[in-house]
Amino acid sequence: MIAARWRNVAILSWPIDDQRLAPLVPDGMLLDRWAGEGYISLVCLVMENLRLLTLPALPRRFAEVNLRFYVQPASADGDRRGVVFLRQLVSNPFVAFAGRRILREPMLTTPVTCKVESEDSVDRQRRLGLRYQWRNGSHDAALRITASGDAYLAEPGSLEEFVTARYWGYNGTSGSRVRAYRISREPWSLVPVIDHELNIDAETRFGPRIAEVMAGPPASALLALGSESRVHWPTKLR
Repeated sequence: MIAARWRNVAILSWPIDDQRLAPLVPDGMLLDRWAGEGYISLVCLVMENLRLLTLPALPRRFAEVNLRFYVQPASADGDRRGVVFLRQLVSNPFVAFAGRRILREPMLTTPVTCKVESEDSVDRQRRLGLRYQWRNGSHDAALRITASGDAYLAEPGSLEEFVTARYWGYNGTSGSRVRAYRISREPWSLVPVIDHELNIDAETRFGPRIAEVMAGPPASALLALGSESRVHWPTKLR
């Protein structure tokens, strides 16, 4: 089991048509949809207090950027809705190596940083400004996001719940058995986003079909405070 505290989770999401994602869906999985549409999400977060089993692991803190879409097993009743990662970027080569070997995820090593530009908290009232920056091919990419207001939980059935209430990861190529791993954590508290700016050459990392979707404004911009999280050892689905 891999444990860490996930913090300051910024999530930008875009609707995407099935044809762009269909070749990427692992065998035995179905695209999950909200209001009839599939979604992709760019997610930036910080992981702290990293532990392998119960032992501290290095590095103890690092930032990650990933792009994911949403699936559920064809044979399940919806209680195993999860994500498939198209790319995960981390700054530490050990983390990237372990992610590829243990979880079989598409992790790459590249500089990723998170800077807290402003932060204030009074009871449930929060104000938080973040700047995530990472190397995107030969160029830098950045997401600046600011949230302010009362922390809240996503409403059941909302797009916010659709993209955040994900407790399984899946991966696999066509014709191979799918690997699945469970993620244990509490539901995330969200803070209303009041401003965001994304500067990225999406085609470099994700290809033209995905970049066309990300060229427009996101349908949703969220900032979650995060939680303690545990990623369980992967298993192969039958």
